[in-house]
Amino acid sequence: MSRFALKVAALVVVTVVTAVAATTWLTLRETTRQVEKSAEIAWQELDAVVQEVTIYGLLRGSWDGVGEILPPLAARLGERVRVVTQDGVVLADTQPGPAPRQSVPVQTRAEQRVTTESNALWALHSYQSELDTARCVQKQGVGLRIVTRSGGGIGFEPVQPMQDCSVGKAQLSTEVDRLGCGEDVACVRREFAARLAAITPPPVLVQAGVADQPQQARIAVLPILGGAGLVTVLALVASLLITRRALRPISALAASSRRLGSGDLTQRVPEKGSGDLAELTRAFNGMADSLQRSREQQHHMIADIAHELRTPLANIRGYVEGVRDGVLTADDELYRSLHEEALLQQRLVDDLQELALAEAGSLVYHRSAVDLAELLAAVRLPAGTVPLVLDAPEPVVVQADQDRLRQVVGNLVTNAARAAPSVITLRCRADGAWAVIEVVDDGTGIAAEHLPHVFDRFWRADTARGRDTGGRGLGLAIAREIITAHGGSISVASVLGTGTTFTVRLPLENAPLP
Repeated sequence: MSRFALKVAALVVVTVVTAVAATTWLTLRETTRQVEKSAEIAWQELDAVVQEVTIYGLLRGSWDGVGEILPPLAARLGERVRVVTQDGVVLADTQPGPAPRQSVPVQTRAEQRVTTESNALWALHSYQSELDTARCVQKQGVGLRIVTRSGGGIGFEPVQPMQDCSVGKAQLSTEVDRLGCGEDVACVRREFAARLAAITPPPVLVQAGVADQPQQARIAVLPILGGAGLVTVLALVASLLITRRALRPISALAASSRRLGSGDLTQRVPEKGSGDLAELTRAFNGMADSLQRSREQQHHMIADIAHELRTPLANIRGYVEGVRDGVLTADDELYRSLHEEALLQQRLVDDLQELALAEAGSLVYHRSAVDLAELLAAVRLPAGTVPLVLDAPEPVVVQADQDRLRQVVGNLVTNAARAAPSVITLRCRADGAWAVIEVVDDGTGIAAEHLPHVFDRFWRADTARGRDTGGRGLGLAIAREIITAHGGSISVASVLGTGTTFTVRLPLENAPLP
């Protein structure tokens, strides 16, 4: 087994063990959380029961008849409920038996410190007013909750908005309301406690559940761990078998990659299936195809450059040798010929440099608002060649480098003129978020098998590769790079013997670049 396969196998083992351990831990954690949540909900339900029992006693001032409200509370809680005094005297019980396991005290007389007779009377009247308001709320069928007022007094609030149930407080100036304690603080506190006890029930205990009932179910850890171990073993065996099978095509890819890296660009891997490995295989084969095409294009480009330079260099050499041997006279006509050949080479070098900059994204563009209709209207061909027809009924504005677009359109028109057409039509229109330029000719057309190569470097429709009939073969390649840099596209459609249409699409001025 290779080192890569061992690493993958080790990774699979670590992943499986980690996944099972994490799953086991999460299972135990979630189970514990659910148990604790159930216990918390039970305590919340018990607290709600205690609230209802407390409200019942406070509004009636005693515990008489409290047994009538216990059965529905016990049904909601799902457990036995009983009310006992602090001395253990049972006031009401939904099920006879030993004392339940849970016991919650019911505080009916909140500790409230008073120091003066006016404070005590105000607290008593405030509490009586709270009771009257609470009874009004209950008559409207609205639930109550107990709150602690500032100063320590017990109060009530409705659980939802309702009609006004406020009750005015009685006057405190009547002789009947006096405590008769004067400035005696101890007397004030004693009389306040006595009067409060007269209108509130004594504290009790609300008990729920069954004696000796466990607080929560214990989680059986050992069976969970045993099951996790078994799952781990099975998962490891299955994962290793699957990994071994999956690594076979990867090994084939690795071997082919090494041979490809050593220079054998003919290497391909058989494509099988439709999964991720098959996609990887197709990507590898596509990369190999691209590399092979790139090498072939490089060879072709070198051959094309050599071909383009050979003819003018041979001409210059012939002229120079002719002058040296006395065959030719160094006159103005000879100098013009030499200058023409030098210019041809300079244009070729300039075109190659421009194409290289465009492909590298280093060509500088000066963008501005350009009306394509005006740009097409300014296109001209030498007099007596091919007539131009403009079909641009309205302005079409794009953000572009005007000189570069003029270069593209001029190249397309020049290429169209070489196809010996009777007329060349220049069209311009808006198509949604795009501006469309079409250069249409009715010339000789391009064969279908040649269309994929129209934008290749040094490609000419003339198989003789004559510079007089086919140009330098770089114009369309440069045009494609310029249009692509503007966020657009250029395409060609042609029918042999009917004509050719070049289509350029550019984003309109207000349209975002793709």
